[in-house]
Amino acid sequence: MTRAPRHQGAVISAGVLLGTGLGGFLDGILLHQLLQWHNLLSSQLPPTDLVAMKVNMFWDGLFHAFTWLVTVIGVGLLWRAGKRPEVPWSTRSFVGSLSLGWGAFNVVEGLIDHQLLGIHHVHPGANQLAWDVGFLLFGVLLVGLGWVLIRAGRKDTRPRGVPVRPAPSERLATGRV
Repeated sequence: MTRAPRHQGAVISAGVLLGTGLGGFLDGILLHQLLQWHNLLSSQLPPTDLVAMKVNMFWDGLFHAFTWLVTVIGVGLLWRAGKRPEVPWSTRSFVGSLSLGWGAFNVVEGLIDHQLLGIHHVHPGANQLAWDVGFLLFGVLLVGLGWVLIRAGRKDTRPRGVPVRPAPSERLATGRV
């Protein structure tokens, strides 16, 4: 029996985009909307009056539209990967790619928006640098975790739909020969 070539990249690509989109959604919902800390233009236009709040809300909406689009593309890629029999389904690879995507989003967004452009910070005011650095470190941790899980998932080679067959000693012990 010849083993079909493995194409783990299809699941990883989908997972990275889904992780990016879902991480962005969590960022937007938790930090922008619920805690009201992290509005997209808050360093340039502090949301201290109704007009400034509306402008920030508009730009936060564009941010959410972007994360929605990235998520939809990730779902589409995952759907396509699911139709390919040579693509191994690995929970470790998929969860790792979600983590990698979310972490990469945090690192890129933190470096560009918080540090380079300074258009907003995680929690403006006292200790804003500490919050920004924590955001970056959390992103780096997610990237590292994702990388480790994806590497571990390379060992997951069982094709979809093939039941896990117990080892011969286990079959003898349970009477299933």
